[in-house]
Amino acid sequence: MITLAPWHRDFPGLLAGSVYSTPDSRAAAAQTLADTGLDVHVDVMAASEGLPAGVSLADLQMISNSVDRSRIGVHLIGSADFVDAVLPKVLASHPGVVFLPWQAFTAERATAIRSAGGAAWIAVWREWDGLADPHWPAEPDGVLVMLIEPGTKDRCRLDRLSLVTACTTRFSELPVAVDGGVTEEIAPLCAAAGVQQMVVGRALLTSERREAM
Repeated sequence: MITLAPWHRDFPGLLAGSVYSTPDSRAAAAQTLADTGLDVHVDVMAASEGLPAGVSLADLQMISNSVDRSRIGVHLIGSADFVDAVLPKVLASHPGVVFLPWQAFTAERATAIRSAGGAAWIAVWREWDGLADPHWPAEPDGVLVMLIEPGTKDRCRLDRLSLVTACTTRFSELPVAVDGGVTEEIAPLCAAAGVQQMVVGRALLTSERREAM
């Protein structure tokens, strides 16, 4: 059984649950999130040795069949070639948002996302330091600031919240989200930095099986 940590009630409208953290029951986790009024975040990534597999396209289809698609955000993690291989299949599910890595964010791909009814957001890791102008590779609809390296299980790097502040200061029209290691203790710091959304995984989603371990 999937349950949500009670602290999620302290951040109405700001949380998205990452179903990547529940490899055995991703569709059930998505349904629980949707029933609670939270957005659903789906990581689709290239295979990486030593890490759990990203959410499969089959799981994404199951999720999109049972959850309001406008509440689904899909983060593609991998090379530009990987993005090209999976993006058409992802867009067939018509998610509300697609997050593309900086190196794969182009006007052509962003247009394809928008034509499918979604918003095209750019994911930022080390491509911008928040000091100089970012020189987006194409115009994004929003910015996902990664607090850990995409596809890893590293600890949250709070110094990266300075990128959130840089975005909200320079680009007031661009919504900003954060992803990576957000917990109950870290969430207030993210909210204070001005994010519109925080993606949370293990700190939000629990299960009877995990609690028994």
